Amino acid sequence: MPLARSAQCPYTVGARKVIAEERLVRARSQMNRATPKLRIYAERLIAFEMSRNASSKSKPTAAFVVIEKLSPHFGALMGAAGFRALISRALVLAGAEIAWLRELHVRGDGSFEGLNELEAQANSDEIAAGGVVLLAGLLGLLVTFIGEDLTLRLLGNINDLKLVPED
Repeated sequence: MPLARSAQCPYTVGARKVIAEERLVRARSQMNRATPKLRIYAERLIAFEMSRNASSKSKPTAAFVVIEKLSPHFGALMGAAGFRALISRALVLAGAEIAWLRELHVRGDGSFEGLNELEAQANSDEIAAGGVVLLAGLLGLLVTFIGEDLTLRLLGNINDLKLVPED
């Protein structure tokens, strides 16, 4: 006796469910990781900050200065609280990759609580690497929400922050 059209094989339903779950996990992991292109953008923004600001040259926290410079510009677009929420989310996502970032918190003004303490304890290379991961993650979230073109256009409009040309 043939099966009715609406009846489905339980194995097919189970396979579809597994495939859907795998796609969801893959999509989440892609959103949680900054792409190599965004890491390059983050490194270039940090390099510009270090070239412009003599006090940032020796500081591994240049990425955090860059993030603080982004705050008023992107805050005007999405509100200060919205941008702080985005920084907080980027911090959580980056904390999955760089454990010490979990010790930081975003203050109401967009600055980072706990950075000075970590700077005294952690290796400067680790801090610099964590800053790149955090900034790249923030850029990734911005691209997710407002698109790559608008993100890059807004970054280009910030006078004291530019992408240094690629070598």
